[in-house]
Amino acid sequence: MIKHIVSFKLKEEAKDKATLIKEVLDNLPSKISQIKYYEVGINISESPAAFDIVLVSEFLNMDELHEYHIHPEHIKATDLIKLYRTTSMVVDYEMV
Repeated sequence: MIKHIVSFKLKEEAKDKATLIKEVLDNLPSKISQIKYYEVGINISESPAAFDIVLVSEFLNMDELHEYHIHPEHIKATDLIKLYRTTSMVVDYEMV
């Protein structure tokens, strides 16, 4: 299994879009069969180092993660997120 973790930092003027982004991401598992586990959280920490949104997901292998990345629904979601984020970080690793 592959664990795929993404965190987003939103523009200051777009902090109120976190709920919208979470709703869009939460809908992806019903549209993308390659997703085996999917969780989206909105940050509650007041740390200046904290990111605003985190996505934790799992896929059977790297091929299925790739299929997720190129899926039209995922592309629509990432296009929306790009409007509001300043930065993001990604970690993919093989679960043992």
